[in-house]
Amino acid sequence: MREYLFFILACLFFFQVKAQYQTVPCATTDYISWLETQQPGITSDINEAFFNAKRNSLIKYKNKKDTIYTIQVVFHVLYNNSSQNIDDQYIESQLDVLNACFRRTNADTVNTRAVFLPVAADAGIEFKLAEEDPDGNPTTGIIRKQTALQTFGTIPINLAAVDQVKLSPYGSPAWDTEQYLNIWICDLSSNGFDALLGYAYPPTNADNWNTNSFTTQNKQGVVVHYKVVGENNPFSLSTAEKTTVHEVGHYLGLRHVWGDGSRNQGCNVDDFMEDTPNSRAASNGCNKSQNTCIDNPGDLPDMLENYMDYSDGNCQNMFTAQQVDQMRANLKLFRSGIASVRYPEPLPEPVVFAEYGLHPNPVIEDLAVHLTDVDENASYTLEIFNILGQKVRNVMLQAQSLQHVSNLSDLHGYYVCSLQKNQEVLMTQKVIFNP
Repeated sequence: MREYLFFILACLFFFQVKAQYQTVPCATTDYISWLETQQPGITSDINEAFFNAKRNSLIKYKNKKDTIYTIQVVFHVLYNNSSQNIDDQYIESQLDVLNACFRRTNADTVNTRAVFLPVAADAGIEFKLAEEDPDGNPTTGIIRKQTALQTFGTIPINLAAVDQVKLSPYGSPAWDTEQYLNIWICDLSSNGFDALLGYAYPPTNADNWNTNSFTTQNKQGVVVHYKVVGENNPFSLSTAEKTTVHEVGHYLGLRHVWGDGSRNQGCNVDDFMEDTPNSRAASNGCNKSQNTCIDNPGDLPDMLENYMDYSDGNCQNMFTAQQVDQMRANLKLFRSGIASVRYPEPLPEPVVFAEYGLHPNPVIEDLAVHLTDVDENASYTLEIFNILGQKVRNVMLQAQSLQHVSNLSDLHGYYVCSLQKNQEVLMTQKVIFNP
């Protein structure tokens, strides 16, 4: 009987420890709650910034579609021992991952399910290591500092303790947060357990950014566990390099796709993006048959491909068009100082055969189709293929010399257009949509 009682107590202890040591992929929502205790009202400031960006993202500016934003980044590496002092190659690899995911050039975009291809979007946002520090001196964009703290992590998670990574004497103070995206890399484990993987500071329009009270400006940025930085990190969990993509999404104003509601709240909590399907809670793993919210009409499965979910990194491969609009609006409204603007290189003049043509190129809104020698009894179609050869549009055209094709705002990047008459190809042309 005594042995049996001991077994029961041991099992209870095991499950209690297991629950206590559950990994938290992202603590951004908890971080906002903690900030509220330090500066009451900051949550409403962050929410107001979100909805202000949401309102602005619905306004269609031409320069919103034909610019690329490049964000300069500084990495602060805080280490207590050599294992935590990760090599430059992993930081550079992480930058490559950020660029690929935000420009939708990552190889795993082929895994985006067909149902979500119409809303998958290139953010037009790129990242580069800072080349000058705030004083104008040359820099590699990587700062290394040894710290007396063995780890910044705690169990239970104490975000006040973690946030020391941004402050002296244990951490590395931020570079001007209105000029740089600061990313702190440190040990977030506790007792050898990887309890927290990262968190970020969303945009806020708080007015009281001053040095005389609790400040927010010097805390803006992203914090990530050193084990999730870069591809093939020897300490990393599988495909954990997507963690930083997720946190930068928060930094640029995105919410979790399930809206941070609890399972008890069901499908009534949203991320306010109309092109991300409702889901009951965070996803785990990569079960693509998962559909936790039934929305009618047009019911869709949970969007496990989205970087703002908790699904496995090898399942994540996309932002949606509305998420892209939200991030770009936030850059313009609240983080404009961290990004430079450039225009994509112009494409060659359209290749036109037999005087047929598609204009303009690039396409910002509508595509004009020009036909000559129109046969009123013929059937004209326009087929649009992505770079993987997948057909994304099949448009029935009118038998007339000039017409416009609309509803193309969900297409982003290079496509091949095939103009056909009675299923015979008249011309093919490379066209870029909504750069």
